Amino acid sequence: MGYEDVLQDIPVSEYQGRLKKTKERMEKEGLEGLLVYSDSARMSNVRWLADYRAFDGVFPYPAMVFVPLIGDPILFAEGSLVGYAKDKTWFDDTRGIRQELGNVVKDFALKHPGAKLGLSGAKYCALEFYEQIMNNIGNATLEKTLLIENLKSVKSEREIRNMKVAADLADRGIWKIKEMLESEKNLTEREVVRQAMAEMFRLGADSKSFDIMVQSGVNAEKWFLAYPTDKVIQKGETILIDIGVRYNDYSSDMARGVGYGEMNDEQEKLLDTCLEAWRAGMAALKPGMTGKEADVAANEVMKNAGYVHFAGEGRGCAHSTGMDPEEEIPTIGPDSDDVLKENQTFCFEITLCEPGVGGTRVEDTVVLRGDGPESLTNFPRRNRW
Repeated sequence: MGYEDVLQDIPVSEYQGRLKKTKERMEKEGLEGLLVYSDSARMSNVRWLADYRAFDGVFPYPAMVFVPLIGDPILFAEGSLVGYAKDKTWFDDTRGIRQELGNVVKDFALKHPGAKLGLSGAKYCALEFYEQIMNNIGNATLEKTLLIENLKSVKSEREIRNMKVAADLADRGIWKIKEMLESEKNLTEREVVRQAMAEMFRLGADSKSFDIMVQSGVNAEKWFLAYPTDKVIQKGETILIDIGVRYNDYSSDMARGVGYGEMNDEQEKLLDTCLEAWRAGMAALKPGMTGKEADVAANEVMKNAGYVHFAGEGRGCAHSTGMDPEEEIPTIGPDSDDVLKENQTFCFEITLCEPGVGGTRVEDTVVLRGDGPESLTNFPRRNRW
């Protein structure tokens, strides 16, 4: 089965609308120019504006967009990719980032004395390019901004449709794992990951979103994230599966905890509490609440059951997603003042790892609608295989 009938390419008119929104927000923030940085692993800032994505896994290819408040945008790509970038982008002006970034900044600063420039993607901006900017900025000023990160967090229906396909492909990957573990014995973590990946690519995935995880037994109970190993998956163990692919450059990310074979009382409690916390957290989500408010309901369930949430660094019960598997806005966690908006997409996730017992995770890619979250990944969430 393919997904060609639901392929949703983003038309140039939508990119033009994004550029217009960017300039409107720049004007509100008092920015005369905006530099937008992406590296090869996190290309969504540049892709959102320019419809260009550098290669991942070959070389740390950078990309940057310069948006003047008045005038046309410029795409900067790594020198060997300039020709490719020109063919991919809808921009009229594409240049080498190492050859021309400093010149463009210097020319703009000379023509706009004392101008204020913004930098989106500052968290990942390589020192090499930051120095190019600062060495040529003259008496202009540069400040960090989350302007693009905020705008891209709200998805169009075309974007959401691509994410739904990526999500369905991830569902099918877990169905393949279930089929294998129910029909064969003595399978290793690596073996089931390989087959799941083959199935998702056979059905239409373009690439994986991240390194897929299947952690069983002791590997699930002690590690938040881990590569699959040659460990044989045994009956009586919990299994933590985290899986996702890209379709038309949009990502999915989902996870399921599995009770493989007969579970003892402690394992059942771990699996049930994780799912109960996930359901409580999802039920509380609504537009207008802050990230810290969105983190409360699930944590109350875990706290009352005697567990501490095993959260990833810098976040609580969710991380944003879209073209990249992890994006910046919204942050959902105990310190977040981000306000959730309709049509933002993120992965709502609960992880519990208990030494000597097991590990489990429930995670869905979701889009926040006016009446609450809509799950894009829908493999059954209570699993006893």
